[in-house]
Amino acid sequence: MACPKCGNYSITRDTTKTHQCPYCGYVMRIEEVTIIARAKNGKEAREIILKLKTPKELRRP
Repeated sequence: MACPKCGNYSITRDTTKTHQCPYCGYVMRIEEVTIIARAKNGKEAREIILKLKTPKELRRP
């Protein structure tokens, strides 16, 4: 998910109702934010976040 206040990406379980942004501290309700991607496990979630943070021109095809 992307924080609506600072725009940084973070990971949370889909069973939680709220999540605090680790970057700016903003507390968001999960039902009110846009879910960018879903992952099967922590490793896959980290890979998704890394891909989102990498500029498009530096990504491997």
